[in-house]
Amino acid sequence: MAELRFRHAGIAGLVTTVGGRALAFDAEAADLGMSPEEAERLKRAMGFTTRHVVVRDDTTTADLCLNSARELLRGLALQPADLDGLILVTQTPDYSSPSTAISMQHRLGMRTDTLCFDMRLGCSGFVYGLSVAYSLVESGLKRVLLCVGDVASRMVATDDRSITPIMGDAGAAVLVERRETESVFQLHSDGSGEKALFIPHSGLRADPEDADKPASMHMDGAQVFNFSLKRVPTLITDILAAAGLQPDEPDFYVLHQPNKYILKNLQRRLGLDDGKLPSGTQSVYGNQNSASIPGTISGFLTKPLSQRPLRTVFAGFGVGLSWGACVLSTDRIYAPPVLKFEETA
Repeated sequence: MAELRFRHAGIAGLVTTVGGRALAFDAEAADLGMSPEEAERLKRAMGFTTRHVVVRDDTTTADLCLNSARELLRGLALQPADLDGLILVTQTPDYSSPSTAISMQHRLGMRTDTLCFDMRLGCSGFVYGLSVAYSLVESGLKRVLLCVGDVASRMVATDDRSITPIMGDAGAAVLVERRETESVFQLHSDGSGEKALFIPHSGLRADPEDADKPASMHMDGAQVFNFSLKRVPTLITDILAAAGLQPDEPDFYVLHQPNKYILKNLQRRLGLDDGKLPSGTQSVYGNQNSASIPGTISGFLTKPLSQRPLRTVFAGFGVGLSWGACVLSTDRIYAPPVLKFEETA
């Protein structure tokens, strides 16, 4: 098991920006040819209500993340020159090469003696990216900006009934800085499940068995569901044991938000009440991929994280297949409500 412990790194603040266009599931369901009965069943089971997507076709993940980063720096009274590095976790970069993080460094106005790189991860990406940012600060950097998110509406076919209504667009920015606080991370991966969630024809590998699949996100819903219920309860149990905590001791459990059905099943298996595990992100904003954990904080937990010290469990799981969790403490961080990226078409 990849287990990491830190004593000198912590979160100073986080901001999430979502796409400026809200799409109602009822209207989308009709356009996708769903009957009213089928749409109502999905609304009840999965929690589909609305999702937020970008207005313009040329808006990218970097645009959303930079909007969040500028507000984050403003709220913390910092300048771009105060940053030592920038990590971008995304499946939808500006280009396959070079790293979008390097372009973001320039656009944000950071120093040229900073490190900047991309990480190609999805639903587990926030926890993975956070562990790297913590590692860099623990190793001597003063402040690292972690940006996570996707313009996920561009990853899916517009007529795919199984996945189109799920995806939302979001980009978050999180500042990790040198702080005296303890945290523990556990990270896992299983490449045997790579095709449970994947985009054919999106790289250099061309498998004959995928020749008839479109170049958009393909999901094996049953495999993803079984993976989530198999791996996540053990993931939570193990991270609590590593932190020496009982299940009732963390203030919150902030999990990746795939849909209401998976979250409610996980909640029952873990024995958590509604107040400990927020689950409304999918219903309001859509599946935000790597931004869903900061997006859930920005959407539903801004007051507690801004007003008092907390101990929280974060857990991300999905595409890869990969999964990871951490237990960390925060102390009145800068965490304003969700921003909307207002654009004109």
